[in-house]
Amino acid sequence: MTIRAVAQTVGVSTPSVYLHFDNRLELLHTVCLGVWDELGRRMLSISAQTTDPFAELHQRSVAYIRFGLDHPLRYRLVATGPATAATEQVADACFRFLRETVQRCADAGVLHGDVTALTRAICACLHGAVSLLILQPTSKWPHDIPQYADDAATLTCQGAAALSRAHHGRYET
Repeated sequence: MTIRAVAQTVGVSTPSVYLHFDNRLELLHTVCLGVWDELGRRMLSISAQTTDPFAELHQRSVAYIRFGLDHPLRYRLVATGPATAATEQVADACFRFLRETVQRCADAGVLHGDVTALTRAICACLHGAVSLLILQPTSKWPHDIPQYADDAATLTCQGAAALSRAHHGRYET
């Protein structure tokens, strides 16, 4: 995809595209935002399905992993490349959804300590679970992706619970 091709597709001059985007990467990231909105919709729908905050955290973690594996090219472009305004928007939205759920877990007494620190650790685990696979050929991926996502989400959530108990004083709010 080139700036010139985009300009031709939407019927404007190439310089007009640069009025809205500083460079090709920013344009690509912005195009990817539409797909990332799907993750937001998945996260919101999960909230409506359960009243258990820890189950919600697990389900949102599974949704994140499945989303990344369902859209490996877009995930890799936005989540593993150079930052732009679009990548910052994606990161903020994903972090906010997860942080809200971690906060509900802390409010319920399931997780303890600094909600932001726990959310960062959870995000790192989820990103790692996705990146581990998308950086490899799909022939090396597990055959049962739903089970992989569930297992990785379980390890992430249970690990967060163990970490919050083990370092309760360190993660004190």
